[in-house]
Formats: sequence, structure tokens, C-alpha cells
Amino acid sequence: MEAKRIGLTVLLSLVAGAALAASMEDPASREVLAAMGRTSTWGHPDEFGEFAGMRYYADGNYAKAMEYFRLGARYADKLSQLSIGLMYLHGEGVERDPATAYAWLSLAAERGYPRYVATRDELWKTLDAAQRAQATATLAQLSVVYGDAVAKPRMAKELRQAKGEMTGSYLGFGASSVETLTRAQFAAANPGLGFAFGADPMPACGAKSIDGAPITGCGYLYVAWRWDAKEYFRIRDAVWTGTVKVGDAEKAGVPD
Repeated sequence: MEAKRIGLTVLLSLVAGAALAASMEDPASREVLAAMGRTSTWGHPDEFGEFAGMRYYADGNYAKAMEYFRLGARYADKLSQLSIGLMYLHGEGVERDPATAYAWLSLAAERGYPRYVATRDELWKTLDAAQRAQATATLAQLSVVYGDAVAKPRMAKELRQAKGEMTGSYLGFGASSVETLTRAQFAAANPGLGFAFGADPMPACGAKSIDGAPITGCGYLYVAWRWDAKEYFRIRDAVWTGTVKVGDAEKAGVPD
């Protein structure tokens, strides 16, 4: 199985502030958002924040998008950090602030993802001396909470705790425990998720998910690499630097 995110170019253009209506009409954009809606985020607050932020961004609710991207950013999610930076750059839901944008883009580029680094460096060229000073100071403040030195251990702790609590029920963004729910019950409990799934709001087992992660309600929760912090970060990083092969899913001893 390849841990390769679908529609990366489309997703980046969506976050970067491409014309929203046009982006949402693009089938690849909808495919990415639908895959996010299918993907279980139980025990993964980084993905919960990222995916919910993307959904609210796509709906044009920038305040909510920022709220959830900040959640993802706290747990070392670099796409969430990039998204916040780009929203500050474009003035989406916040006052346009290139210096603050640069600070967030710097955090996002911390692991050297080529496209993230290029985005950060291009913005730096446009800043004047005062903005560069402000950006440097803001980056120092943000790093205390959102930098990898603190955010990655925070995420690793979440993975350890969730692994120890596995019971067979798991969550997607905006959902409650769905392992034993019927499709009708799931739809009734989560009416807003119809946006991602179309007429049938509960995802079909075997459909595409993000990075090949488990699909909400489909009975496969334990995929070894998703619960080992070192492997989890390695594979998520590889999405932005190339592709990587990971092992098959393992049955968790839960009902299908």
C-alpha cells in the first residue's frame, strides 16, 4: 500500500486561496474532501484539526477553519500550519498580515518539505525590514507552542494514550462513535457530513481514505504505523517528499 495523499496539487491550491467556487467544482477537490470525511481520526487530533479545517475552509467558514487548523497545528500537523499562514497572507477570516503569515509558514517548513520551503522563501523576499523583524519575533513566540520540539511529543502522547484505549469504536471529524451504527443512524447523528459523502453519508468500506488510513465504521482500527509516533511522522512526512511503502492493515478484533 502506498502512503500517498490524493490530489495534493488541488488541495494546496484550495488552501492557497484559489477561487473557492471553481475549486469546489473540481472533481479532484471533492475527492480529497470526501476521502478526509471517510478517514478515521480517532486518536489523531492532528488529522482531526486538519480535516475539519479543510471542510470549513471549503464551505467558506474561515473563522471555523482557523479554529480547527490551530488544533491541528498544536499537534505538529504541518498542513494545518501552512493553511494558517496562507490565510494570514490572503486575509481570509483575519486581517491580512504578511509577517504573521511568514511565521506560520516557517513553522510549516520546519521539516524541509520542498513546496513549503519554497512558499516560505518566496514570501520572505517580499517583506521589508520591519516586517522581517516582526516575523522573526512572532515565530519565536509561536515555536514555544507549535514548534516540533513541543508539538511532536504532544502528538506522540496522544497516540500512546489512544492505542491503550482501543475498544473498536473510533471517530471521524464531527462524528460520534460509529462502529456499531447503521448507515441511517450515522446519517441522523451527523447530518452535516452529507456534504462529503453525497447521498449516502456513511463511507463505503474499501473507498479511498487519506494515506490509506482506516475508514470510519469499517472495522479496521489498528494499522501499526499509525500508532507508532516515529513511523507515523516518517510516513506523513514522506507524503510531502515522496512516497513510502507501508504494511497492510491488521485486524483489531472488532466487528465489521
